[in-house]
Amino acid sequence: MNPLLKSLLMKIPAVRGHFKRVEALTAERDYLKWKLDTLVREAAPDASLLERPEDGWKESKTRKRKLSEEFRGIATSTRMTSIVEPAANHLGLPTAEWIRHQVEAEPSWFQKIEVLPGLYSRGWSDPRTEKLPFYGLPDDLTDMRVLDIGCAEGFFSFEAEKRGAREVIAIDSFPDAIRRFNIVKAARQSNATAFLMNVYDLEPKRLGTFDLVLFYGVFYHLKHPQYALERIRSVCTGRLLFQAHIREEPSVKGVPWATFYPHGIMSGKDQELFDPTVFWLFNSACCLAILDHVGFIDLKIISTEPNPFVISARVPDASAGAPPDQAEAPWC
Repeated sequence: MNPLLKSLLMKIPAVRGHFKRVEALTAERDYLKWKLDTLVREAAPDASLLERPEDGWKESKTRKRKLSEEFRGIATSTRMTSIVEPAANHLGLPTAEWIRHQVEAEPSWFQKIEVLPGLYSRGWSDPRTEKLPFYGLPDDLTDMRVLDIGCAEGFFSFEAEKRGAREVIAIDSFPDAIRRFNIVKAARQSNATAFLMNVYDLEPKRLGTFDLVLFYGVFYHLKHPQYALERIRSVCTGRLLFQAHIREEPSVKGVPWATFYPHGIMSGKDQELFDPTVFWLFNSACCLAILDHVGFIDLKIISTEPNPFVISARVPDASAGAPPDQAEAPWC
């Protein structure tokens, strides 16, 4: 615009106000463009990963391959299950000493559990202090059927039984976990029952339905997490308690988002352990979204950073849990 004409027009109040509004909108537009460009740069992946995406998981792939090579080197001379050294005079041992022998003969335990009064397994995870205060397990489970998915050695199964559950069914896909579960079960004279079963195999005709499902520490180990939640929804007729490790990314806060790890991640309290069985890390928004997608309602985050991340959810059409109808030959 001609400077002289603009100068004359600016003497008119209405025109002067219009120009000021235009200038303000232009400044706001420029600021928003700068902000958008900044966010895009922060969220953009490293250009080298676009050229060679395998560089992002090269180290974990190498670690995994090395583990496999080491195993193949001894595979034809090793066993899937460890040998339990016989106890001397086992028929004459007091029951408590026999149980102690069984516990100590196991080469490794995940959970630290009080097997007998004063006798604890050598687990590296202490669920009583690290998990129980945060995981939302109700104090009163009277008359409930409870399913413990990924039970490990059974800490939460036995805790649910202690809190009055009518029946506790536990499943785990790791054979060693079921063996150790049964050591604790026998020592405690528990009626909780563990099955070697994958979460993908859950359906009402196999194990029935449940008032409460415990889904702790499994989600990120699954290649097909949504399908697993669909199977859980099929057997849950009450409430679900869901715990998972999560990964929050500030640039997508509030947006359902996940990262896939094709060959595992470094794990442990100080990232000192390699875990080839972790495939997904979701953010909290994605955990809520996927639970909503498969049909759970009343989703509530009951624990989060710095404590374990836990969600409570329920089904919309709650009903009492029940065992499978054996007249229908569910296992045939």
